Amino acid sequence: MLWNKYIGNDQYDLGSGHIEQTNDNGFVYCAGFSKYDPTGSSDPFIIKFNSCGEIEWCSVINTPGIYDYGRRVRQTPEGDYILLTSYSDPNPQNRIQLYKFDSSGNLFWKHNYPGHSPVFDEDGYDLTVLNEGYLITGMCYAPDSGQSGGGGYERPYYIRTDTAGNELWRLAYGRKNGYHGNTFAILETIVSNTGNFYDVGWHSNYCDTPALNKCLGNGTESYYQDLVPSSCPGTAGQIRFLNDTTMIVFSSVTISNVEVKKWMKLDTMGIEKYSKTFTQSWMQPSLSRITFDNKIVDLLDHNLIIYFYKLNSNFDFDSIYTQPYVYDSLCLHPIVSDTIDPNCDLIVSIDDSKTNLQKSNLKVYPNPATNRISIEFPKVLVVSSGQGKYQSSKEYYQWKSTLFEVYNIEGKKIFEKEITKLQQQLELDISDWQRGLYYFRLVYDKQTVGGQKVLISSQ
Repeated sequence: MLWNKYIGNDQYDLGSGHIEQTNDNGFVYCAGFSKYDPTGSSDPFIIKFNSCGEIEWCSVINTPGIYDYGRRVRQTPEGDYILLTSYSDPNPQNRIQLYKFDSSGNLFWKHNYPGHSPVFDEDGYDLTVLNEGYLITGMCYAPDSGQSGGGGYERPYYIRTDTAGNELWRLAYGRKNGYHGNTFAILETIVSNTGNFYDVGWHSNYCDTPALNKCLGNGTESYYQDLVPSSCPGTAGQIRFLNDTTMIVFSSVTISNVEVKKWMKLDTMGIEKYSKTFTQSWMQPSLSRITFDNKIVDLLDHNLIIYFYKLNSNFDFDSIYTQPYVYDSLCLHPIVSDTIDPNCDLIVSIDDSKTNLQKSNLKVYPNPATNRISIEFPKVLVVSSGQGKYQSSKEYYQWKSTLFEVYNIEGKKIFEKEITKLQQQLELDISDWQRGLYYFRLVYDKQTVGGQKVLISSQ
């Protein structure tokens, strides 16, 4: 052990959470703790550590009286952070949320993903960052296709969003192929190089046995495969790609009343290609990783003891290093093991899709104008719909192009130009335009997302 950090103190509860290394070799961590809730309920928090294990910033989503917490935190390729939470909204129908923070911990937006009939009692477990958005994986209850009479079965659950958190599709897995079961809460969804999603959970149609589930990138349920057919009951650990055609997973199952523990190599259909059994009582399913040199490392706790072990790709225990090693560190001073009691910024009032709205304005200057005019395009597109209390809005941080239009006072379109996402500004020569009032607007998906009245004068 090089160093360790304890977070929290004996004055409040702090639950187990999720930690991930960041692109600056620091760490980002999320969980839930009760430090700022007078009722003693848990609140989600996110902490950013530098490479020395020191806190750079910390934010708590304060929801008094609601027991909620952070499930997963991921860093985006741009350096921002996406936080998946459970129940952090006053409306009990909103059980799953995403929050986006910038690299300094400022909140960009929040989205709720309430259940859609016939789905109910949904929960989000894992969060995956994709090239053009995010995938939430969890579990829900829903009936089989065509089933009547209410109720439902436990099922894997997927919600796919774009980079602004707007929902693209969702899937209650198994309604068409008859699969009943769930995904394991601590495990992660993995993505193939073809964009398909795989996870491991219990297949409970006849007995709780571990199974591999596959979902296509467009939200279509594909297939499932019991990892150890005829086993009952059983469980499994994290599945990982060893290479493009081979996956590895640890399973602990019962076959003819005998417990069998084994590491397995699977093809992409979930069929066993090779396995090795183990008799160590402490070896249990957990959250494994693949190293840069195709070794397997696994961390678990058993009977209040933490175990950390390493295997090669043939599932042999890796060599034990007996000579001392000197480890490089990006920290300029020695890292001191200590206890940290975070003092966090409180986020106390958030509406869905809240943002810095000045970024969504269409700016036109000078106004009035004479010979030339400049137009600055927004960094965020806000599309509103509905009226009154039913009004809602969606924000878009990524788009291919918009349409810039100019109308004269008679309502005739006199100018039109396609504007790409990368184009931030446009200069127009208006010296030969008639003097008078004009309307400049920006259109996305057939809706106005920015507008400005402009007066063109002779002086």
